[in-house]
Amino acid sequence: MPVLDADGHIHEPEAMYAEMEAEFYPRRPVMVSLPDDTLAGDGELLWLIEGKAVPTIAGRGSTQFTLPGSRRSMTKRATVGNQTLADVDARLTGMDEIGIDTQAIFPTMFLINSVEDVALEGALCRAYNNYLGGAARRSQGRLKWNAILPWRDPEAAVAELRRASDLGCSGIFTMGVIYEQQLNDPRFFPIYQAASDLDLPIAIHLGWGSTLATQIFAENSFFCSAMIPVIWGFAFVMNSGLLGRFPRLRVGFIETGAQWVPYAINQVRRQYEPPVVKESGRRLEGRFREDTDYYRDPMEWFEQGRAFVTFEEDEDLPHLLKHLGEDGLMMSTDYPHGDLSADHNFVAKLRKREDISDRVKQKLLGDNAARFYRE
Repeated sequence: MPVLDADGHIHEPEAMYAEMEAEFYPRRPVMVSLPDDTLAGDGELLWLIEGKAVPTIAGRGSTQFTLPGSRRSMTKRATVGNQTLADVDARLTGMDEIGIDTQAIFPTMFLINSVEDVALEGALCRAYNNYLGGAARRSQGRLKWNAILPWRDPEAAVAELRRASDLGCSGIFTMGVIYEQQLNDPRFFPIYQAASDLDLPIAIHLGWGSTLATQIFAENSFFCSAMIPVIWGFAFVMNSGLLGRFPRLRVGFIETGAQWVPYAINQVRRQYEPPVVKESGRRLEGRFREDTDYYRDPMEWFEQGRAFVTFEEDEDLPHLLKHLGEDGLMMSTDYPHGDLSADHNFVAKLRKREDISDRVKQKLLGDNAARFYRE
């Protein structure tokens, strides 16, 4: 029963940026260290990017992740070489220990949209994709990876998508909002077309994608400004008929659990076919601004292998299977992250469950993710 983890991560090392183009190398991200007695505690390392410290450790706009080499990173079961993929063999050993055959890699630093200069962002994307392509080539086929793109420059994004495809990526990373632009923005259509042409899915991952929304929250930012925007992304994709417009495109919603999806589907349906006001017997006016010729009920996309979502092992799985079916759910460990989404014992716990069949377990543990990601 091969296992494909739909959501693993790399902790980006400084070495990733060692070969950036000469024009951008002086502006590369560098690690800085805070004193031991700050709010950062044992997460004392931060990235300095465009003069800003990332992540923001406190106050409004707070974000969170751990940099490799910090004291906190040293307490992880995964070695720093494993975290950064500098030691691919260590990552493969770590995957063996938790029952993972193949893992799809997402970024960590780029879970925060923090770069203002779009040209610099493009250079960072190229450096990241080069590094991940090299790591995957050393993995004996066991690491898949999602390319990152400078979405705000669609022409450059399409060029980088094609280059990353040649490097061997299996998907395209984004978040629920791209700075302050919605995923159904027509400026992104050339990106979706290129992804469709190359059989690359769009993986909409948890993250602080909207700089404005991120600035609202001083507490609970992981949930409020990183997880919730994935639900916004779901609404943008489904309400606008994006999958109807691009008939080969696949989308996945990553690292937010899945129990929100039946609720969101019902809300999308109410937008498309608003309820009748009982007092007047008149149907409310719909709020669609898009061409409804492309709209389909969201469940059709799950049934046709066009929409997928990662789930958490402690969710109500029978409920999810009843309302979403068995073909669109994917397991994820978040390894080697250690945040609220992480579950490094996912495989062992799912195998022990007696409320679902072995046939369905195989779909959830690997078959569905294999259909989502490009080979």
